[in-house]
Amino acid sequence: MGKRRPILRKQRREETRRRIIEAAFRVFVRKGFKGTSNREIAREAGISPGLIYWYFRSKEELFQAVVEAKSFVLPLQQMAQTMRDAPPREFLSQIVGLGATLAQDPKMIAAMRLLLPEAIRNERVRRVFVTRAIRPGLRAVAGYLAAQQAKGLLRPLDPEIGAQLWMGLLLSQILLSRLLRIRSPASIARLFTEALEVYLHGVLTSAAAGKRR
Repeated sequence: MGKRRPILRKQRREETRRRIIEAAFRVFVRKGFKGTSNREIAREAGISPGLIYWYFRSKEELFQAVVEAKSFVLPLQQMAQTMRDAPPREFLSQIVGLGATLAQDPKMIAAMRLLLPEAIRNERVRRVFVTRAIRPGLRAVAGYLAAQQAKGLLRPLDPEIGAQLWMGLLLSQILLSRLLRIRSPASIARLFTEALEVYLHGVLTSAAAGKRR
């Protein structure tokens, strides 16, 4: 019984932390970073305001946790690690699936529509997005591309450039069709699939492309 207590306490702490993050996400989506107070987050989570500071030292630190929990970066990093030896088409197809799932989640689109403009206006918010989501995601893809180049499967191209071009292809489609609501000629899944073919045509070596034929 004595051994179980520390485990249960840890589980309760983790559950409370998750509850605070989920509550903060909902309030940030409604009111933005600047318009949100920790008191409102506490009310949303059903806890006392002081408890938030037990887990997060500031609103900015809590916002960082929300960005990490809700962005694509954690699954992308795991994917780049576990699929390091997978062929480029297989790995990039998994990113397409991940991106399509996020792009069809109304809560995620609502969050992006509200918070991305704020990131442009607010340097603190922009810094969180860049350091906690964008850069780690790009590094994960660049690391994978570098490993595939070493195998001779991808043509010589700066892996960081290759990563930015690839992620830009996907994120631009979300921006156009979901955030700006421009009428799309196809579903987001179809757009992502076509983007994959365009990208692979440009980066695969002739030997790697020949294996597909």
